[in-house]
Amino acid sequence: MLSVKIASVNDIALIQELTYKVWPQTYNHIIGEEQVHYMLGQFYTEAALRNQIEQQQHQFIIVFDEGEAVGFASYGQLEPGIFKLHKLYVNPDRQGKGLGAFIIRYIQNELASGQTRKLRLNVNLHNKNAIAFYYKTGFYLLKNEKIDIGNGFFMDDHVFELDI
Repeated sequence: MLSVKIASVNDIALIQELTYKVWPQTYNHIIGEEQVHYMLGQFYTEAALRNQIEQQQHQFIIVFDEGEAVGFASYGQLEPGIFKLHKLYVNPDRQGKGLGAFIIRYIQNELASGQTRKLRLNVNLHNKNAIAFYYKTGFYLLKNEKIDIGNGFFMDDHVFELDI
């Protein structure tokens, strides 16, 4: 039985725990251990997550399967009518079982009640599993972009959109 909890700053430790289960296994072979370490230090510290929740107004959700936290996502408004899916992560041992699609449907339903027309996201050009997942759930390729994230590192991404 899947359930969703709207996360707050009180859930930062759980978000970090889930992140550290997913990121090294998912990204070390794509972007390298050094860049993974750098990005975790930039985007997943308590201060960074607190800022995302409180200042940037990212909506975090945590997904539970029979009481066990198995994934999370965050999203926020980019501009009128367009939201960005900032994060979507599912424990590697639970991937391929419909949890990611459940999260996308949940977010779509939340956004559909307003004036949102599109959900946008970035995905690494070499993250073939995620790319296949996003195509399967109805996203389409909008463009490619390379983002300088500092310390000599870049995010080399596809930008996908989903019509709401």
